[in-house]
Amino acid sequence: MNSDAHSVTVGARALSSIAREFLFQQAPFIIGALILGYLSAQLQHGFVPNGDRPYPLAEVRVPVWHVIWMGAWTGYTMALVGQAAGIFALPYTTSVLQFSNPHVTPSTLLLTFVNPIGALLGFRRTGQWNLDFAGWLCAGGIIGGLVGPFLRSTLLVAADPFRFALGLMLVLAGAQLLNKVSGGFSVEAATRAGPFGNGEHQIRIETLTTANGRLTIGYLGHKWTLKLWVLFAVGAVVGVISSALGLGGAFLIVPILIIVYKLPMYVVPAATIPYAVILSAVGLFTYCVVLPLAGAQAIQPEWAWGFFAAAGGIFGSWAAAKTQLYVPEHLLNLMLGAVTGAVGVLYVINFFFPLPFRI
Repeated sequence: MNSDAHSVTVGARALSSIAREFLFQQAPFIIGALILGYLSAQLQHGFVPNGDRPYPLAEVRVPVWHVIWMGAWTGYTMALVGQAAGIFALPYTTSVLQFSNPHVTPSTLLLTFVNPIGALLGFRRTGQWNLDFAGWLCAGGIIGGLVGPFLRSTLLVAADPFRFALGLMLVLAGAQLLNKVSGGFSVEAATRAGPFGNGEHQIRIETLTTANGRLTIGYLGHKWTLKLWVLFAVGAVVGVISSALGLGGAFLIVPILIIVYKLPMYVVPAATIPYAVILSAVGLFTYCVVLPLAGAQAIQPEWAWGFFAAAGGIFGSWAAAKTQLYVPEHLLNLMLGAVTGAVGVLYVINFFFPLPFRI
């Protein structure tokens, strides 16, 4: 068999594998999220808001397809850089769709809990997976997810302080992405290898050693050593901030892993995607259960909104896992950094000087 015929055969097998993965692994989650969206709307409100009637907690009229579409594009763009959809979905929700009362936070956490499932399974299949790397961050995230909602229910309960805090986090996220454009780790070998390695052996993020409170991981011949207590502390602090805003936390963890530990963008999803799932789950539990147990008022999510957005987000994040290795890293950083930073600056300015347009 000549090389061209062999390439066609390998390509056909890869496409067939991806199709089976979508049908048997991803499609059930997407369909399940849609069903949960319709069921939760009936149980919570007795009807399904679809543009004709407003979501009672969100107090806005939005067609179901629009919420699904929002989840899809935010899930795709943010999973490309190892993050959950929240850092884009939240400002889009508050500014474009005008859902900005306290219920938006747990509603977005529901999205960042379910949406990364597609990416989680997709990145695992491509070898971008390491539970030793993710475990200590997730452990810290559990602590942060139990604390952050109390901050949201007190200091950030009003719309203006909430948007200001969100704006600061968006500026920080945008700045670190733009800073990365000027340089960083090269992973040309990973791009050439593709998501299934060289077609014979899958490239994986490996645990090399775990001793003396340190973890050493390896990928494509490179290795990095991280202190476990630092991972735990970062997970806890980021968890407090993120669960208070309704974000998955990766927007802060990604720059730490990239700038401090010099990890490439293609490695960080192994830690940040599981972290977003765990943090969001704990944050949701705190908003719905822990707050009232502690004597505060529960802040319920708009369950249908979160599930509809997550249905699109599952597909978008899975598609990102299939294409990330083919997208130039500097282009991702430039595009997302510019948009994220610009929106954050507008939020901060609007807190001090009301803008002539609504955000």
